[in-house]
Amino acid sequence: MPVDENVSSMQDDELLAPFDVAVIRTTARDNDVEEPALRDAVTAHQRTMRETPGVEDLVYEWRKQYDDPVIARTAAVFIVAVPPTVWEEYGDYLELETEMLRALAAVHGEQTVRHADATLAGMADGHAPIVVGRQ
Repeated sequence: MPVDENVSSMQDDELLAPFDVAVIRTTARDNDVEEPALRDAVTAHQRTMRETPGVEDLVYEWRKQYDDPVIARTAAVFIVAVPPTVWEEYGDYLELETEMLRALAAVHGEQTVRHADATLAGMADGHAPIVVGRQ
């Protein structure tokens, strides 16, 4: 069955909705990765969180595992502080090179700093933010 590129594009746009295009663009430049490849990594990461096991279940599990990990919660996103092992697992699962994984995590960090409802105060040492789209 042929893939409807318009549907695929709409789904990708929806997955990228929690992120400012300028954040992706500047993060790609600052991390010496191609912008389209970083956009693809952000999209794949968001899709993975939605599908495995699902946003609400994923955040529930993180809340059980980590001490007060939710940095911000809105109708559109959760922003959660996670240990490096979570990022490493996503990097392995998505088969990302080290540079791309760093850039992906940097996009989430920068987007968190720009989010009006987020604060990094009180985040556990060594943890990093992860933006999880809820839509």
